[in-house]
Amino acid sequence: MDRTIQNSGQLKKGIALLLPFIKEPWKDFTLTEIKSITKNRSHHYVYNSLEKFSEIIKKEMKGNTNIYKINENIKELDLFILAELSVKEKSKYLPLKVIHQIQDKIKDSYYTLLITGSYARNKQAKYSDLDIAIIIPNQSSKKPYEIALNVGELTIPEVHGFVFTEEEFYLMLTNKEFNYGKEFAKNHIIIYGINAYYRILLRGLQNGFKG
Repeated sequence: MDRTIQNSGQLKKGIALLLPFIKEPWKDFTLTEIKSITKNRSHHYVYNSLEKFSEIIKKEMKGNTNIYKINENIKELDLFILAELSVKEKSKYLPLKVIHQIQDKIKDSYYTLLITGSYARNKQAKYSDLDIAIIIPNQSSKKPYEIALNVGELTIPEVHGFVFTEEEFYLMLTNKEFNYGKEFAKNHIIIYGINAYYRILLRGLQNGFKG
């Protein structure tokens, strides 16, 4: 579902409430924390919107406090896809020409391409590298994707690229040590392949991924 978002303003406003769960998908949030992160002042609006997202965001009581977390067993990813697309579409500063040059060299259609590092945080400097991670099916060869990333050695900004299989990415998420996979989960802009990314992420959450 990688497409330009065409939604009502109300839906876009509601989708913005999912951004905390994109940035820290392993975390439990209180309603107050969600309000603060999304800069939404209305307790009533945030509460009612999260109730409408009950199939993808679980609500649990801890003492007298509502706690919200991703439902790691969700099957329908449309709202998370829209939330990720909204992040991408707001990132007008990305060097899309460079990214598209790399994508043009990739002949397969099943992969995920993430922007990570300083560009994902919008903290890039004049000479910052563009960090790109590509996640590919387990049975695929890394070589064609590494060749595609080599295009970025002669571009401005220069590309610093990684290629991982889906299983490698999953194992990084569930490993106790901090690693690239956990950094990608926290700090990313997904350019292509949101569905595939979330299938791995949800599997990680089901099996102990805690950030």
